[in-house]
Amino acid sequence: MSTSETHGSRPPEDRAGPDSPPALSEHPGFADTVLAAMPDPIFVFGPQNTLAWSNDPLQQVTGHSAQVLRGKSLTALFGEEGAASVGQTVDAARTKCEATTTEVALHTRDGPPRPCTLTARPFSNDAGPPRCVVGVARMDPAAGAHDETIRLERDQLTALYMGLPTPVAHYEVQDGTAIAHGVNVAFEKAFGVSRSEIIDCDLDALLVPDEHLSEAEALTRQAVEKGPVEAEVVREADEGPQHFRLNSVLFSDSETPKGYAIYTDITEQKEREQTLRAEQEALRSMYRITADQESSFENKMDRIIELGCEYLDVPYGILTRITDGTQRILQATGDHPALQPGESCPLSDSYCRKTVKKESLLAIRDAAAMDWAGDPPHERTGIRTYIGSQILVDGGLYGTLCFADSAIRDAEFTGRERTFVELMTRWASYELEQRRATEQLERQNERLDNFAGLVAHDLRNPLNVAKGRLELAADTEDLSHLPAIGRALGRMDEIIEDLLAITWGGQKLSDADLGDCDLASLIASCWERVDVPEAQLVVEDPPSCVYADESRLQRLLENLFRNAIEHGGDDVTLRVGALDDGFFVEDNGPGIPSERQEDVLKAGYSSAEEGTGLGLSIVKTIVDAHGWSLGLTEGRDGGARFEIHEGETDR
Repeated sequence: MSTSETHGSRPPEDRAGPDSPPALSEHPGFADTVLAAMPDPIFVFGPQNTLAWSNDPLQQVTGHSAQVLRGKSLTALFGEEGAASVGQTVDAARTKCEATTTEVALHTRDGPPRPCTLTARPFSNDAGPPRCVVGVARMDPAAGAHDETIRLERDQLTALYMGLPTPVAHYEVQDGTAIAHGVNVAFEKAFGVSRSEIIDCDLDALLVPDEHLSEAEALTRQAVEKGPVEAEVVREADEGPQHFRLNSVLFSDSETPKGYAIYTDITEQKEREQTLRAEQEALRSMYRITADQESSFENKMDRIIELGCEYLDVPYGILTRITDGTQRILQATGDHPALQPGESCPLSDSYCRKTVKKESLLAIRDAAAMDWAGDPPHERTGIRTYIGSQILVDGGLYGTLCFADSAIRDAEFTGRERTFVELMTRWASYELEQRRATEQLERQNERLDNFAGLVAHDLRNPLNVAKGRLELAADTEDLSHLPAIGRALGRMDEIIEDLLAITWGGQKLSDADLGDCDLASLIASCWERVDVPEAQLVVEDPPSCVYADESRLQRLLENLFRNAIEHGGDDVTLRVGALDDGFFVEDNGPGIPSERQEDVLKAGYSSAEEGTGLGLSIVKTIVDAHGWSLGLTEGRDGGARFEIHEGETDR
């Protein structure tokens, strides 16, 4: 704007003579400089009350450039109510040619309206465009400070919003659809989208899987109609479908409601809950299986193995028996050819050897990664994943319960999974111990039945003989009956001794009952008691020391010697020698047919008319009490050969 447009005629005191220096007002740009120095917003309204010119302070307050402001109406500058008041003020200044004032609020681009006092002054007829009015706005200082506070708070909220670690989207509801207006950095990272890709897009269409779309639309309606929404939802994140807790809050209830959608990732929490539910269900299933009184151990074990495979997500589960360095599979599930019931292998060719050696649970996620690629079990079976634990019965190793997979497991076995396998193993140990105890009780009951029969039958015969002979001697005073009475009483004493021997012989011995026994000395003393001159004993380097109960070991040897003489005759020859894990006693008598070898070890069985049938049964109970095993085969000269092995029995 030129000087002539901003000033009227010069007052007389400003006029100078030809030799006077030029007046300040005549300097080029003087008026523009003065206007630029004005701190208040200045308006120049044209004849139609539209803005014709604005200074820098006005542009700063409104947030618009001079180009944008030029031509704006009073309504655009002051709103509907303010425009009427400003229009009256400007018209009055134009008509009355005097300054007029009004209180209004100037609208801004990014903030609330700014209260101000607007003073309108007309241009003089010769100073500017006709019918133009200049306005000067005095801004309310308090309002300016308030606006600055609002801007500061807005900036702080924006920084907080953008810096939140939780994904947040700012949206507007248009025709029932949530349209994104902005997102924070965490949102971009979580959902793998940039701000430019999501702005003005349908939030639900972008993030919600098709099967959950109707649910998401219902939540948007709920936020508009009922208020804040909190719900667990599934959304397509950068890593695939994830679980979130959605908090949707509206902060504007105008015709186009606006709000924030806050997404808290609860995927790990949901996975933990699912894992806990699966574990609880597995434990309930285990309880139902183990508490089933109608099922056999084998049936329950099959179900336990299947449950373990399902819980651990592996295809193979096996129950093994380990004896004498050999692993034999008793029960199994899965189609692996080397892991089927009845299959066996040296323990050294099995992962179970590491379990046994470790004496605790062994868990392997990837055998090859542990440098086991050349290990015999890996070469033989190709198993990569393994978890197994020992089964102990009465404190001794019985076997293992194992689960395996030919594939590599995605993650290490968790503590809960390890505990689950240990629980199954302990249950198997308990069941097997109970079964062993039951079998022992049944054997004891069988012995009791045999004892009752022996007492009722074998003792009755010599007792009747003694009573009858005693009556005859009393009636006839014939003392010739006394030898027969003596023989009957001796027979009864023999039977009672055998009954006592088989009774305590079946009791399991503890370490306190055992000690080192000189077998050679025991053999010699036992042979002296037999006292059959025609019989021969050949000792072939027997073990020098046997860990046993000496009195019971002595009874065992005496019974074997007497059994050989009873069936082989007074001139029988016996041999005693060492085995790798024990010793043997054999004779050259008639031997025992293979079909009768099992029967001769039962109480009450005898092929001799005067025999009690307890001799070999006593031998068997003494062997069992020590935890040994007894084998019966044919001797080298056709007689009977009894082999006593010091390894643990299968009972």
